[in-house]
Amino acid sequence: MPGADRGQTTMDYAIGASLFLLVLVGVFMFLPSVFAPFSADGGASLVVADRTASKLAGETLTAATTEPTVLAAGCTTAFFDADGAAPADCNYDADAADLPAALGFDDRRRQVNVTITSGGGVRTVNGTDLRAGPRVPPSADVVSASRVVLLDGEQSQLRVRVW
Repeated sequence: MPGADRGQTTMDYAIGASLFLLVLVGVFMFLPSVFAPFSADGGASLVVADRTASKLAGETLTAATTEPTVLAAGCTTAFFDADGAAPADCNYDADAADLPAALGFDDRRRQVNVTITSGGGVRTVNGTDLRAGPRVPPSADVVSASRVVLLDGEQSQLRVRVW
């Protein structure tokens, strides 16, 4: 038989090349979605939120830095009352009246909200709501960091949201 010893026909080559190109295009369309969670868009905000939560729960609002996450009720209330005065025995110079300055933010374009909650609602101590900063907009790309803290013997959650 004269054509029986041919290895590959033109039709076989065209089908193989087409399949290869389709798989290659599919891989290139899929790869961006694999790396999307690791994009650098929210990375800086994530670091800011995490470090701010650590600073507040570990130094700024504590009675002693040897007991991190145990907040001093007087210092915490004075921080959130936003009257502009910082008590002498607390670990901060500025309170929530100028929240970016109190938290050490150089970038004024970045917004921050700090809230202490307990039982699903905002915690109140001596008539002061423990919430500072603007309300979180529903359409913003918000990064959140939280710490479990002890305030007046009650477990609460300190949440820092940055956008």
